Amino acid sequence: MTPARRDAIALACIAGFIAALLLYRHIYVEPREWGAICAPGAPDIPLACLPRAALLWLQYQYFWGLGALALGLWAFLGGPFWIRIASVVLGIAAVINYNATWGMVGAALGVWAWLCRPRPGVNVRPG
Repeated sequence: MTPARRDAIALACIAGFIAALLLYRHIYVEPREWGAICAPGAPDIPLACLPRAALLWLQYQYFWGLGALALGLWAFLGGPFWIRIASVVLGIAAVINYNATWGMVGAALGVWAWLCRPRPGVNVRPG
């Protein structure tokens, strides 16, 4: 697979994940009705409240941003291609979920590692 094709597939995956996350937040997280339905002690809590609760717990504990930062550091220090993409995805997800402080750093490190990766057949050592 050529690097350009791999990059195009990675960008499509990033866009798809971010679109799905934004759609989920729009439907299940932001409406006040879901907040009332999923409130602790509410009768007959639907199954849809479990992923909502997990998403919000990860948000409140800053795990979106810390995960993005960890993946971004791994990518920057020479992680494989899929780690670079995962750090970008998780970094953008962290920003969407209000963990922008660490999420932006993780996404930036992932993008930097993605764009500055060694090209095949190019000598990266001086001399």
